[in-house]
Amino acid sequence: METKRKLGIIGGMGARAGVTFLQKIIDLSPANADQEFVEIIYHNNPHIPDRTQAILYKGASPHKELLRSVRFLNRSKVDVIVMACMTSYYFIDELSKHTHAYFPDPVALLAGYLKTSLPLQKRVGLLASTGAIRSGIFHRRLEQEDLSVVNLDEDDQENMFMRSLYMPTGLKSGNVSESARSMFLQAVDILQNKQIDVLIGGCSEVSILLPGDSLPVPFVDIMDLLAKDIIDYCYNKD
Repeated sequence: METKRKLGIIGGMGARAGVTFLQKIIDLSPANADQEFVEIIYHNNPHIPDRTQAILYKGASPHKELLRSVRFLNRSKVDVIVMACMTSYYFIDELSKHTHAYFPDPVALLAGYLKTSLPLQKRVGLLASTGAIRSGIFHRRLEQEDLSVVNLDEDDQENMFMRSLYMPTGLKSGNVSESARSMFLQAVDILQNKQIDVLIGGCSEVSILLPGDSLPVPFVDIMDLLAKDIIDYCYNKD
């Protein structure tokens, strides 16, 4: 099987989430031998400033480093570029101006999937970073489809979900602790108890821990949708 297109991944947001996304690409590939996999350029860029800090709290902008990664991948002649961080798609309109590569928008993919595959699920529980939630990148698009987006309340969002990511032994660290795992799963339980019809993994770190098949409601991992779209694009010339 001849692969048709080359993939570029911008990782490092966080490092573990990026590798988790890369694993999804491998797992979804219709390959039977080494030579049948997609050619991948993976840029683990640890210099990208935190996206939530930049969007909400006037922290250093990640734009310069994201653009450096895009240009690096351009020089590598990739055909498609993906960022392994959902909050970073706040910057997609500006970044996409600097490449001719296919640059899929995962929020648009999510809206399309919910409309076609889960049309009766109208109350959507969104597990995402505070930057993604308060900037509205999910809400604006999903509400266009007459979906009601439900989030954790502010205290649980910051002290449970975000803390499980950013604490010294959190999901963004090199050594994830049991306390971080427990805190993360408690946040999931709180959200799914808000009478939601479907749970959306809208943060790349959600892919690391959440066992979607054990939840009482349908679970949609946006990283899965993005990986499936990329595989389809890379392997199908038409």
